[in-house]
Amino acid sequence: MRKILLIVAVIVCILVYGYWHSSTHASFHIQLNSKDVNKELEAIPRAEIIFMDAEGRVLAHGISDEQYNYVHLIHPEVGDCHEAEKLASSSKEAKKSWQECFEHLSTWTAKWASKVHRINLKTQSCLWRNIPVSVSASKSDWFLWWVPHPHIGGKPYSHYSLNITVEEKSCAN
Repeated sequence: MRKILLIVAVIVCILVYGYWHSSTHASFHIQLNSKDVNKELEAIPRAEIIFMDAEGRVLAHGISDEQYNYVHLIHPEVGDCHEAEKLASSSKEAKKSWQECFEHLSTWTAKWASKVHRINLKTQSCLWRNIPVSVSASKSDWFLWWVPHPHIGGKPYSHYSLNITVEEKSCAN
């Protein structure tokens, strides 16, 4: 009977850890496009984004990548992990630096990503204010985190995504 209870306790602890980790760590993918007069979508490089809650309080800042249509979140203390990520394959120290930066970024993101209701978007030629947005959220398969398989296991994260499309003609400037 004790062995069964011990096995059940271990399984419960594993599942609780997986749920806790997915609740306290998150990734946030932001797709940013501009729709021109011909209704064609184009990436917006070097755009600054301010993420705000329903009351207009600033939650976070981000900047879009020049090369890829991807938004880098800027952590208030550790900054942008993008440079550390690019160097991660060059040495063990660089990999450790990126992992530490990502740990800070993922725990910070989990605290605010679900609260985003609007954004301000600034490009070189335009400023859009208080754009209402809807963030999609999903928890990873947190109950499978312990499976020793390269395509299934791994620490679980909550995943947030946001697709932002603005029209050039609606520019406030």
